[in-house]
Amino acid sequence: MQRKLKDSLKKFFTVLLYGNDTRLLTLPGKKDRDWFINQGFIGTVFALMTGATYLTGLFNKVNAPEVLIGYIPILGTVAGMLTIFAGYLMQRIRSRKRFILISNTIIKTLLVLTAWVPLVYSGPLASYTMIAMSLIAYALNNFMAIAINSWFVDLIDVKIRGRYMSVRNKISLIAHFLIPIIISSFIDSSKDQYIAILIVFSLSWIMMWLESFSFYKIHEPEVKKVRNKIKFKDVFLVPIKNKEFMGFMTFVSTFYFIWYIAMSYNILYQLNYLGLSYTFLSLAAILNVLLQFIWYPFIGKVVDKYNTDLLLIFCFIAYFVDSLMWGFTGMTTRYIMTIIVNITASITGPFFSITLFTKKYAIIPQEDRSLYDGFYTATIATIIAIAPMVGGLLKGFIENNVNAFFVFEVPQFQLLFLTTNFLLLILVLTKSKKMVKLIREEKQKSFEPDILE
Repeated sequence: MQRKLKDSLKKFFTVLLYGNDTRLLTLPGKKDRDWFINQGFIGTVFALMTGATYLTGLFNKVNAPEVLIGYIPILGTVAGMLTIFAGYLMQRIRSRKRFILISNTIIKTLLVLTAWVPLVYSGPLASYTMIAMSLIAYALNNFMAIAINSWFVDLIDVKIRGRYMSVRNKISLIAHFLIPIIISSFIDSSKDQYIAILIVFSLSWIMMWLESFSFYKIHEPEVKKVRNKIKFKDVFLVPIKNKEFMGFMTFVSTFYFIWYIAMSYNILYQLNYLGLSYTFLSLAAILNVLLQFIWYPFIGKVVDKYNTDLLLIFCFIAYFVDSLMWGFTGMTTRYIMTIIVNITASITGPFFSITLFTKKYAIIPQEDRSLYDGFYTATIATIIAIAPMVGGLLKGFIENNVNAFFVFEVPQFQLLFLTTNFLLLILVLTKSKKMVKLIREEKQKSFEPDILE
């Protein structure tokens, strides 16, 4: 009886996770794919417990400058500038699994210890000590991410990659559904919010060990030896000479710069200027998560089926809508607009992340994957590092020259968001001819049989 119940539950969860997609169920390597799902879920739990919202609370505790706080949501990306050297490092790694297990322990222990700094020292240099610790951790994390992505790509068949990522991300949404509301309620109800955040960070250390165990259980394919050792100049020259890759890089880099001019300040805006509680933000995020459960299966199939160049343009149109919503989020409209922003973001974020991942690894040559990946990460990181500084200058200019008017109750932020909105419109318009061409091509392909189904 117990065995039958166990089998029934197993079948139920299999259908719930994979639906009727026989390829996801029958292609070789399902055990490894399942462990990658476990790792994704546990890693998400850790990320949520130590994420930007609570890290902002820690920096508020030591009265960090606003410009410094503005960088918190993008610390991981900014730290990616060092990954330009990933090609050198990956050439010398014989075991990605061993490298990942060691790196994971160092990175996440360092992030947990960041929360202890205000307890030990809360002087004027505390925020800079914390930012330095976080940057080191995130810099190492970017190297580890390249190794994980390389491992992931070698294990997951390209024909099912979009759908499998949808399943993996959908499972991670369970963490997004549960963790923020539990943690935020705990922090909001605590007499000392810093101690509450410290407890959360410390408990997250357990997640690190569980994630490492998941990595340990995944089979590691043999790393293919490179034919020639990479020279320093190759770090730049090899990707730059690839016209298709650089065209992709230019388009995506422009988007990231435009987006983070304003969006690096969104958490600061919500907490310090709109006065929204951790609990309300978590409840709004739960709505986002619930909707993502609906979107993910659809998104995975779309990304596997349609031209990713076209899908990227559609993603940026969706981000145009998101930034427009942010522009009209003020004190009077803060509650309703926060909910609307989370509704639009529920499809924009997943759509972009899966499309971008699929497109990037479709054009990166397998032999030089770590070299291209390092160049990509470092370039995007450099651009995103500059964007908040530009945004900060614009914010300061608006604050000194524009008073509140009409629905713009906090003009230095709302007009900044609308600046991003306007620039995104220009970016999309530059690709309008290509978009029309790609739509026509997809219409012609629709009359051909779909070999993936």
